[in-house]
Amino acid sequence: MHRRGKGCQPPGPAAAPPGGDNATFTTAVHPVAMPSPEMIGAPGAAPRDPAVPPPDAEPGFRVALLESRHRWRDIASLAIDLAFETDPAGRLAFLSPDPFRGWPAEWLLGKPAQILLLHPEPDPFALLHPVRGLRTWLRHASGSPACFSLALVPLADAGGSYAGLRGCGRDVTAEVQEAEAQAAALRRAAALETLARRVRRQVLAPRMLAATLESLPPAIGCSGAALLELAPGGAAAITRQHGVETGPLLPLVAPLMAAAEPRFLTGPGGEHLVLLPTPHRVPPFHALLVWRAAGERDFDADDRHLLHAIADLLFVTLGNHMLQRELELQARTDALTGLLNRRAFMDDLRRRLDRPGERGALLFIDLDNFKPINDTLGHEAGDAALVAVAAVLREMARPVDLAARLGGDEFALWLEDADAAATGRRAAALCAAALRLSPWPPGRQGPKLTFSIGGAVRGPGAQLRPDALVAAADAAMYAVKRGGRGHWRLAPPSAPEAAG
Repeated sequence: MHRRGKGCQPPGPAAAPPGGDNATFTTAVHPVAMPSPEMIGAPGAAPRDPAVPPPDAEPGFRVALLESRHRWRDIASLAIDLAFETDPAGRLAFLSPDPFRGWPAEWLLGKPAQILLLHPEPDPFALLHPVRGLRTWLRHASGSPACFSLALVPLADAGGSYAGLRGCGRDVTAEVQEAEAQAAALRRAAALETLARRVRRQVLAPRMLAATLESLPPAIGCSGAALLELAPGGAAAITRQHGVETGPLLPLVAPLMAAAEPRFLTGPGGEHLVLLPTPHRVPPFHALLVWRAAGERDFDADDRHLLHAIADLLFVTLGNHMLQRELELQARTDALTGLLNRRAFMDDLRRRLDRPGERGALLFIDLDNFKPINDTLGHEAGDAALVAVAAVLREMARPVDLAARLGGDEFALWLEDADAAATGRRAAALCAAALRLSPWPPGRQGPKLTFSIGGAVRGPGAQLRPDALVAAADAAMYAVKRGGRGHWRLAPPSAPEAAG
């Protein structure tokens, strides 16, 4: 404890609270009574501290008074972290402990109490009424802040005039931080519950992903969010997006998506960016990109904690979506060649032929002499021949066409918007490409590969159903086989048969 020395008048009793004599209050400190004339001493002499026994006091009384004083000082120091008094001008006249938050008490005494405040307003040392539980932020001599809960009571001199403040305080910084952490956790839990409830309403994974992105701006106050996929060439592509356009940000984040660490960046226009890659380090790599516009506040620790939790939910949904896509792909494709299987091809063909005005041509392709290849060179060579045929079909097919392995050595190709002439040219090109194939293992030599191709054309306005079109192409293919194999034949439903 430290008190200003000689010449500092001790404060008198507490000032009456506003509201007249009937107003009452309770405070954590008790004002010291004004000294009696016997305690004041000779006129003009400095007043004596009533807590200090007079020099002529009996030894027993002196010891008891000092013990009492030490007892109350110890009790006060255990209960509070700050005790002080100010004079009428607001200057510190008493301060305990010494030093206080890095400030030597001797240096602080006589200086305005506001010097301890982290912010000048509001000023608790300017209050003229008693108060308890007033929270204010005080600064350390090094500048670090601490929150104190203050109890204050104004003091009055013998004439009833304001004589300063007496107060004590307790450091509640840890309590405030704990309360803020709990409040932040509750906010995050509420935001996650709202988001999860919205996502659970969706059934399909794509809608779950869209609902997650749509929920992000209201949950954390961002300008937009996007789910990105890293293409094999290293470019980032937007798979789903909500909010402001993401395009200008992609060149910045694309090189960072292959890493597993979250990144917090500043965009080319001053945007605040958060990039959260998926923890599954299997291509294709995905990441969640969230951003705030330039001039808005940056993402704080609470935002980042919430984003990590949301990203975990998003990536679980994404994983389910990718698994669903993989299962759909396996259900629609031939395991050996990667082409559409019979069921997927027929389903897609029916959907296309149901469209008004749809025109095109169907080719049935049979690999000649496939059984002898298996018998003489083995099944590995037979598989290699089938994979080589699939590569030829992929090379010949346009993005709008359909290529499939129907089973065994039979393949199919739908040529969208092709007429009889274009179909004949494509069939002839396929027969020529088969002759160039040589997919045999090193040191082995197999027969020349040839195709037997039958086709059927659906012209403008034709009402030929899928089953009839398939039957016509199949019949044309078997006609080729009976005619010597290795060539093609068209049997358009509405025109005379053509061959080549």
